[in-house]
Amino acid sequence: MKTNISLSRKSVATAVMMTCLAFTQQALAQDGKVQSNGLGLSSANGETTINLTGRLHFDVRSFNSAFASNMPTDKDTAKYGDTYDIRRARIGFNGTLTKDVAYEVVFNAASSDSTNLDTGFINYTVSKPVQLRIGKFKQQFNLEELTSSNSIDFIERSFANQFAPGKKLGMMVHGAPKDGLYYGVSMYQEATAVSSASRNTQSAARLAGNLAQLADLKDSVIHFGAATTSGSFDVAAGATGDILKLRTDARGVDGVFASTFANGSTANVNEVSRSQTGLEMAYATGPLKVQAEAIKSQYSFNNGATGATLNTVDGKIKAQYLAVMYNITGEKWSNTYKDGTFGGTRPLANFSSSGKGIGAWQVGMRVSSYDANDWVATTATTGSKKGSTTTLGVNWILNPNARIMLNHSTTKFDTAFAASAATGDKETVTTLRTQINF
Repeated sequence: MKTNISLSRKSVATAVMMTCLAFTQQALAQDGKVQSNGLGLSSANGETTINLTGRLHFDVRSFNSAFASNMPTDKDTAKYGDTYDIRRARIGFNGTLTKDVAYEVVFNAASSDSTNLDTGFINYTVSKPVQLRIGKFKQQFNLEELTSSNSIDFIERSFANQFAPGKKLGMMVHGAPKDGLYYGVSMYQEATAVSSASRNTQSAARLAGNLAQLADLKDSVIHFGAATTSGSFDVAAGATGDILKLRTDARGVDGVFASTFANGSTANVNEVSRSQTGLEMAYATGPLKVQAEAIKSQYSFNNGATGATLNTVDGKIKAQYLAVMYNITGEKWSNTYKDGTFGGTRPLANFSSSGKGIGAWQVGMRVSSYDANDWVATTATTGSKKGSTTTLGVNWILNPNARIMLNHSTTKFDTAFAASAATGDKETVTTLRTQINF
């Protein structure tokens, strides 16, 4: 089934902004108040609110690999040399309109999307188990993706995350039938712009829960989750395009495995079918957390001309990771878990220059990998069909609004391949991130 879901910048951002500001102004006129954190306003009864939100992530990366031997100086292509990077710079607002209607609008100053709209949605709560969300928001697939970038355990997400739909235009029914159980079912478009003419509709569904919460076990999380996506996406007629293109975990080498087609049909839009399944697991007790995910993705494409088949793909690829995190300062992971995802860790004692607190300290390790040995195609494939990354990390959470992270990642490939005019089979990256969020 093909549907057209089209949202303009005005309907998503301007209309929501003007409406919520009008409601909030009216609420404040009736003895409203400033939020306790000083970053928001609420009505006297607390049902109508508006909150300022934002984040700034600044990264410094140091590369050591054969791929870095030809370090370009152009700022748009210097991916394989040492870099400074404003990874995220976002500002927005969220809140509620008479309690049961919530909204969020966030703009990304560091976006390559000309619209600069990161998220923009309205959420209607019929009841806790039944809610409707419409706009641009994260689709329910991949636990790493559903964990905010302000709270992820490592600076960058794993190979598995590269198969997540992320933030797309669509609509979703979701909710929590009971404490410890959460679901989401959505329809969305591949396009990320605020207005899309794409006729391709995809779907996603996820069920997640916490067995520890269902069994009333305190201070523990036994998370399970299963998710699926299906649908198709377009590549323009007559174009040479990527069906799939992976990069390393540390955002270094691009195209570690890629499958492209050339001589696309000039008469029709080239439509690629894709279906995916994902499994999630996490176990946390006190300050220790073990988390893992496995994703299987299948792509199908047959672009035939009269009397000949130009390109065919029956592509199967797997990606997975296993991560272990430990809070040295004793914070409990169960305090961060809600509705099928982990949130940010709040230090037991915020850092203070007076010496009264040191914040929260975390150490962790993640092993991430992909396997494309079952990828079958008449189209061109480049890179290595297998690769894995080991990442070591240290996080210092000064307070709920500030964090410093240090990661060291080593990626190895089964076969050497060329990138940035150099050939190699290994990449080593050290990344430092400083961030604030509110």
